[in-house]
Amino acid sequence: MITLHNVKRTYRSVMEMKRELQKNERDKTKQYWNMVSLLSTVLDHNNLSEAENQDNIIFFTKQMYLQLQKNYPEYGITDGEVEAVSHLAPIHDIGKIRVPVEILNKNGRLTEEEMETVRQHPLVGAEMTKKFPKGLTIDKLNALSYEICRHHHERYDGAGYPDGLHGEEIPLCAQVVGLADAYDALISPRPYKSKLTHGEALQMILNGECGSFSQPLLHCFMEAAMQKEWIKKADS
Repeated sequence: MITLHNVKRTYRSVMEMKRELQKNERDKTKQYWNMVSLLSTVLDHNNLSEAENQDNIIFFTKQMYLQLQKNYPEYGITDGEVEAVSHLAPIHDIGKIRVPVEILNKNGRLTEEEMETVRQHPLVGAEMTKKFPKGLTIDKLNALSYEICRHHHERYDGAGYPDGLHGEEIPLCAQVVGLADAYDALISPRPYKSKLTHGEALQMILNGECGSFSQPLLHCFMEAAMQKEWIKKADS
């Protein structure tokens, strides 16, 4: 009887500890996404990104990821990964917080020195993600955040930056966000350029004018970009 009582009491204690750990991890996950939301707001406040552009890049990223998940099951893309990467996509440029605003908003062509300053933002952003909250359930989010911030300007032929990664050396999440970012930049007005139409942006990407992307990703981009909802969002 005493042994049975001890077993039950131990079991209850273990279950209580498990529930407390689960609650702590849920709290950490909530804290993580609150921080991501705050960073997005900071980018918006500093005119580094507008709320509409953030919504766009979430949408474009998600639609391409869903096509990859459907067309290439061998990639092993989970629903959780689709949602996580999509909602992390808006913070890909957080490193630009350290880039002087006069460089970001310059009307003319950047000097080589100014371009080198801009090229540092993936490294700065990646370092910032190392200070994000940590926990068992958010380790994957931290890894995705780091990869997206550091590698979204890498290109499939190795001509990107900051590390000159080639082909599948580039994390898939960064490949997708990189293409979504390139497309969104084309269809958005900037101090140094006017807004392009969906068709014009599509043609430039397919012509390789925005850098090199994998054929599977370009195929999925084309499929996603032909959807009515995508075209409506692009032309709005």
